[in-house]
Amino acid sequence: MHMKKVLFILFSFLVFSGSANAQFISGNTEIMLTQKDEDRTPPGQTGDVSPENVPKTRGAIFQSVCAYLYNKVVTVDFQAVFSAVAVNVISETTGETVYSELFTNPTSFSIDLSGKDAGDYMIELVSDEITLEGYFPL
Repeated sequence: MHMKKVLFILFSFLVFSGSANAQFISGNTEIMLTQKDEDRTPPGQTGDVSPENVPKTRGAIFQSVCAYLYNKVVTVDFQAVFSAVAVNVISETTGETVYSELFTNPTSFSIDLSGKDAGDYMIELVSDEITLEGYFPL
């Protein structure tokens, strides 16, 4: 009987913590990050499509980096390990780079853009493995 109580308490805790986390995320606006075009073509691929080199169909795509905007602060969370990532935020209106930094072994970071003008912006994440970009309004 004691084991059932422990399991019930553990299960209740997990459900509560999951719902609290979901509420935190729901206040954010997700920034959709996509791979830049040059990262999408495997090296050596040509226009010839034969059964050996036809693209493979996949199920769910693992998103290695997630970005959110809340109250003019961009938060970036890494679900995979990257040794170094260069981050640039560029104003689409002026073309000016308003933020630039290199992170080593990042897991999460936030960028406060509260002093920046309203408009459309692009965030660019560049590593040896991948280049991602996402667009968002301020």
